[in-house]
Amino acid sequence: MAKIFISHSSKDKEVVDLFKNIILNAGLGISDNDIAYTSAPETGVPTGGNIPQYIKDNIADSDFVFFMISDNYRQSEVCLNEMGAAWALDKNIKPLLLHNVSFESVGWLYRMNLCAKIDDADRLDELRDEFLDKYDSRTKTAVWNRQKAEFITQIATLTPNNTALISIDKQPEDTEELGLLDYREAFDNHLNLFLEIVFVLNNEMNQLNDKTTTRVKQLSSLNPQVPNPSQARGIMMQSAQDMNQMSDAINSNAPKLSEYFKIAIENAIHMQECIDIEQNTKEENRKALNDLIQSMISAKDTTSQGKDALLGIPDMEKSQIAAKKRLAKGYSTLIAVYDECITKATELLKA
Repeated sequence: MAKIFISHSSKDKEVVDLFKNIILNAGLGISDNDIAYTSAPETGVPTGGNIPQYIKDNIADSDFVFFMISDNYRQSEVCLNEMGAAWALDKNIKPLLLHNVSFESVGWLYRMNLCAKIDDADRLDELRDEFLDKYDSRTKTAVWNRQKAEFITQIATLTPNNTALISIDKQPEDTEELGLLDYREAFDNHLNLFLEIVFVLNNEMNQLNDKTTTRVKQLSSLNPQVPNPSQARGIMMQSAQDMNQMSDAINSNAPKLSEYFKIAIENAIHMQECIDIEQNTKEENRKALNDLIQSMISAKDTTSQGKDALLGIPDMEKSQIAAKKRLAKGYSTLIAVYDECITKATELLKA
């Protein structure tokens, strides 16, 4: 019987094929004879075999069961039955998230810290360590790093990046012929969208800082007496992926940041024009605006510090150099957006 069972939806065959071929076969040296994966003829049900019995037997005898979780997986009764069987048999399960599935959407799996994204480089390394301990594999580190980098690249071409992207259905509202309450509602809505994006971008920067610290530790752990360029290159390629993820978040959200703040300010001006606001209300609005300006200054400072730290990272590998330049440009764009927003808010404050 197989050592590894891959529970998946056949609709996700393209991405699961990559995992089997690049990670399990090429990266970890696992033979097809040791893999039960029904969507490939070399690892599927033998001709004339009983499918339910094949699945039952291989789950029962496996060392590892991978749940390839996607929307397709969660809508499949067969997949959910396989999941239940693996849990009931107390197997060593490895849930991997595919195709834009968020951590929060998988509920209790996420809360138990069991899930990992299928292209998470660190979790893939942890998987390799576990396989090395279990099977005493002799796959070279250089081979593993090369295959892992290839897998992550291939996954990126299959699925759109969904990290830190704010998707908003609300479109800028037509503020002509509206009343005070209409303007206030539009102001609040767009300001909240603006602040949500600021929060997401700051959170992404903090995550990037944590990942960069991890990469530095990984480089420091390499033996200086026996240089290993392939291993160092693999770490730099992971660093490049981290930087490109941050760049994607900035490039997708910076234009929205500027647009939502612009609309919020326009509605604030309309609010002032509607009525002669009493003095107490004016003071409350000024305080709120001051607080907003300070928040934007803080976000700008965080971005500037991120850019300074980025520029202090030495150039070591071509993909890392390209990603570093791209992210530095993204940081500059974001800083310019914050400057523009601070200027507009300050002008309104003086009005």
